[in-house]
Amino acid sequence: MIVNLKLDLPDDLFDAQFTESDFAARVRELAILELVRVKRIHEHEAKEMLALERYELVERMKAAGIAPTEDVFAEIKGELTKAIDARRGRPRREPEKPRG
Repeated sequence: MIVNLKLDLPDDLFDAQFTESDFAARVRELAILELVRVKRIHEHEAKEMLALERYELVERMKAAGIAPTEDVFAEIKGELTKAIDARRGRPRREPEKPRG
C-alpha cells in the first residue's frame, strides 16, 4: 500500500529557484528519516526508498539528528569497555575470615 499525503500551501511559495517538486522530494526524504527515527522502518529500507548509498543515508541521518546504527553500537561498545576496564581496575576483595 502506498500512502499519499497532501499539504495545503499557498501557490506563491514556489518559483523557478524553489520548485514544488523539489520541496515534495525534500518532504518525502524528511518523512522517511522520521520513520527511521521512530523505528517504524529500518535503515536499509530507508536506503532503498531514497535510492541512496549507505554513506549518503548516514550523512542525512546525522544531519537530521538521528544516530546511525554503527554509531549507536560504537557508543554501547565504548560504555561496555569502560565498565569492564573499571571492574578490572578495582582491587579484589579478600574473602572475610570466619570469626571465631
